[in-house]
Amino acid sequence: MTTGRTYWDAEVYERIGTPMRGWAQAVIEDLKLRGDETVLDAGCGSGSVTFDLLQKLPHGTIYAVDTSPQMIEKLTASLAERGETRVIPIHASLTDFTLPEPVDVVFSNAVFHWIPDDDALFSCLLRATKPGGRLRAQCGGGANNLRLMAATARMDQREPFAEYLGNIVDTRTYRSPERAKEALEAAGWSDVRASVFPSPVPFENEDDAALYLRTIILQDRVSRLPDEHQEPYLRAVIAEVIGRHGRPFVADYMRLDMWATKPAV
Repeated sequence: MTTGRTYWDAEVYERIGTPMRGWAQAVIEDLKLRGDETVLDAGCGSGSVTFDLLQKLPHGTIYAVDTSPQMIEKLTASLAERGETRVIPIHASLTDFTLPEPVDVVFSNAVFHWIPDDDALFSCLLRATKPGGRLRAQCGGGANNLRLMAATARMDQREPFAEYLGNIVDTRTYRSPERAKEALEAAGWSDVRASVFPSPVPFENEDDAALYLRTIILQDRVSRLPDEHQEPYLRAVIAEVIGRHGRPFVADYMRLDMWATKPAV
């Protein structure tokens, strides 16, 4: 997904998105698909997870929706290379899209925290789903990256970064289980469950950590900095986290799991 001035480098994302892919694979297993369903991949990214999902759908179809044109271009190219026709890429916002047909399952991984409008998001997903269809999603939630973002906020106020980042507003929305449940039910979903769990990602190699932060977590900030300040900023954030919490550098993720069903009538 894309927010603000963020530019998603689909090639780099594909290379370093291992943690997100691991989380997604666990969610896919939890779906227990028959194999013939029509599925919405809500926020498909570069498509690596889409292809994992497709393996569980030998007779199914996936509508892969993402708001980033770079991600959709990457997925479209991958589909052409493989000669795969059971995935239909769609460049659209998850708060305003229409599918050619309703789906049996809504699947999403590491996306919903980018979308602050609960009603627009969950209502649009509900409209895309068949009566009796399911939603299974996971994203950042609760006190997600609390240590990391505290360090980031401190770096935002230091020179030479403050000139560019001093007034930045983080638009990510890390819902509590209670808020997620309330928002899903308000949109019309039933049988709603939500919970959070910690899933820290350690980095022994600080070069890998800097690339990960640049591409996944802090891309909105890095995009606002002049080129000569970008790498020093990332290294300063990493050093701040290590200085306060020790080695190795850790992205202290909290994951929000969500389950819901569209009423049958």
